[in-house]
Amino acid sequence: MRSVHRITCFWPSRADSVFITCASYEERCLGVPRRFSGDYRFDNAFVFAYDHPSEERERHLEEMKSILTQRGNVQRILTSEEDPIVGIRELVGRINELGLDPESAIINIDATTFTKRHLLLLLKALDEGGLWPSLRVYYTEPRDYITDLYLPMSTGIRTISPVTGFVGHSPLSKPTLLVAFLGYEGDRARAIYENLDPNEVLLVVPKPAYHPEWEGRTEQMNEDIIKIVGQDRVRYAHSQNSSRVEGQLKEMLDDYPLEEWRCCIAPLGGKPQALGIYRFWRQNPGSFSVIYAQPLKRNERFFSTGVEKTWLLLTPTKE
Repeated sequence: MRSVHRITCFWPSRADSVFITCASYEERCLGVPRRFSGDYRFDNAFVFAYDHPSEERERHLEEMKSILTQRGNVQRILTSEEDPIVGIRELVGRINELGLDPESAIINIDATTFTKRHLLLLLKALDEGGLWPSLRVYYTEPRDYITDLYLPMSTGIRTISPVTGFVGHSPLSKPTLLVAFLGYEGDRARAIYENLDPNEVLLVVPKPAYHPEWEGRTEQMNEDIIKIVGQDRVRYAHSQNSSRVEGQLKEMLDDYPLEEWRCCIAPLGGKPQALGIYRFWRQNPGSFSVIYAQPLKRNERFFSTGVEKTWLLLTPTKE
């Protein structure tokens, strides 16, 4: 993991194979494209756009297209936030048509404004296609989150269910362990807790926060569930380093062997932590379930503002 100021081609002598991103009403969806070096090129870019109407997203999409179309071929994929599988199948079909060589292909993913469920499904689809060693994953921080206990980032819960393809094989007769990676949406965390009614709970707080002044926010936004399960159930995982998150998650579960528990992990924290959860899944497929709470509505006015650092979270494993 490292901060990047300019994004260049992985191989200096040729363009990257693919660039994948998601347009959003959050300005930070432009963080990676704005950091392209003058000679950065790709062969094909795929831009996901969720189907709910958003004037801000369309404005950001226009700027994104103006940058991307100068670097290579650009295709837009319209998809549903509630069910992104159809869009991912479309993407995989188009990538398969390219006939990429896994030994030399470079696939860039800007994970910044995908939903965490969408990101997990995307990573799994590319991984199953043999392209994990080709992935280069970026993430851009916002300048700030507008947080208010009375103005939540989302309202209501539409469904609570395992993410497709991330379902554990443990029988229902085993005791349930909930590992909730907390973010700024305490209502979603509490809804998952009440829905699962687990025997044991671990609440994972990101540490360090992206900025020193953000320390304590996650605990404040999740005060209710922390009071319910107890401060002694709180654990910590790195906010940005997905490799460390993978290792820290493994350590947390040392006292809860996966073969003895029906383990459910809720990715309510940041995208780097979601990548860490996926890395752990790769090592333990089918040993736990990833649980997702789909909100009824996201609050665009009170989400994130500005564009800060861009981080390289994962780099291709090439000779």
